[in-house]
Amino acid sequence: MRSMSSDNVYAKELVVKGESRRVWMWITAAIGLVVLYAALAFGIYSGLTRTAQGANDFYSRWMGARALFVNGQNPYSDAVTRDIQMGMYGRLARPDEDQVAFAYPLFAAYIAAPLVLLPYPMAQALWMALLVVGVVAGALALAKVNQIPLPPGTLAFVLLGVLLFYPTVRGIMLGQYALVSFACVAIGILMIAEGRETSAGVLLALAAVKPQPIVLLLPVILMWAWWNRKRSVVWSAFGTLGLLVISSFLLVPTWVSDFLAGLGNYARYAPVGPPLETFFTLLLPGVWASVFTWGASAALLMWAGVVTWRTRNYTWYEFQPTLGFVALVTTLAAGRIGTPDQVLLLLPWMAWFGVWRAQGTPVVTILCAAALLAIPWFVFLRLLEGNREAIVVTTLLPVLTLGVYLIVTLFAARPRGLAT
Repeated sequence: MRSMSSDNVYAKELVVKGESRRVWMWITAAIGLVVLYAALAFGIYSGLTRTAQGANDFYSRWMGARALFVNGQNPYSDAVTRDIQMGMYGRLARPDEDQVAFAYPLFAAYIAAPLVLLPYPMAQALWMALLVVGVVAGALALAKVNQIPLPPGTLAFVLLGVLLFYPTVRGIMLGQYALVSFACVAIGILMIAEGRETSAGVLLALAAVKPQPIVLLLPVILMWAWWNRKRSVVWSAFGTLGLLVISSFLLVPTWVSDFLAGLGNYARYAPVGPPLETFFTLLLPGVWASVFTWGASAALLMWAGVVTWRTRNYTWYEFQPTLGFVALVTTLAAGRIGTPDQVLLLLPWMAWFGVWRAQGTPVVTILCAAALLAIPWFVFLRLLEGNREAIVVTTLLPVLTLGVYLIVTLFAARPRGLAT
């Protein structure tokens, strides 16, 4: 018989071997991800960006970051805006056109900074590949948080659905920062579930590179974290956000006033409001559209506040449908929300898919997923005007999701987090 000491040595050897195996698994996964990303970027470069540059939303941010870090210019300045216009249009923009200015918080330039020394076709390919990886990673993170098993068939279904999702495709083609914000929020949600609170806070703060998608989500997540004594999430989020803001002041002391002025100009040359405003404008005349927009927005915000408060003591899993509802309210009412920003709607849909899987209703899941994917593309193609998206398309997914939310809330069996 082995002695007690030899048993202890044997147990320690097993622990060491297990830890070593996990380390090698992580290293192998990281290498595989890098290879996959490089191959994806090379494919995008070879098949698209080498001969046909685009991703206009990214171009403005890339040029602003290039002006800041390479030339030492203020990216909000008129000179930089003119350079962006000449690079994008080949001329200066007309007053009635998108001025394509750097209209983001200054620290949004940090995300593009590693690419500013590359030619734009290469930078665009790397950026688009990053968006693909980010959205997929965010969706898989939400699947894990919502306890959705991912055998090969389900995994393929999720990946294909996410990559064909209208906001995803449009966001990738435009190079939209909204997909970065989504990925940071989704992975941050997973980090909270796994107890990695500091990492979660950092990711949630980085999501602020585009403020609109997280304007409601970030306060709600931090409120839940504070209430449930996960204070490291809060402190790391505020610390990271403070570092981003202060370092931006060191680079451009006037950046906040410049940013706010840019937002004002943006509202004038891009007057499209939130989807809720568009929805009522299409249905009602003049002043009535404004009345219903303000009334419905106020009602939704109060509803979100009530739901958040009532579910504040729920576990993180039970709280996911609440986050989904807050994301839905964001896409309906929070400022100028374009279709790429509506990738946030994956939050409620992944929560519902998790619930329906647990309830054993695959038909409901398949039908809803099919509608979610097909309806926006069908309407987009039917109403396509040249290369311009019809304004009604911006209302489809939020209104559809609100309808499903009402049905789920009022009629379906649901976990506690869907309670109102």
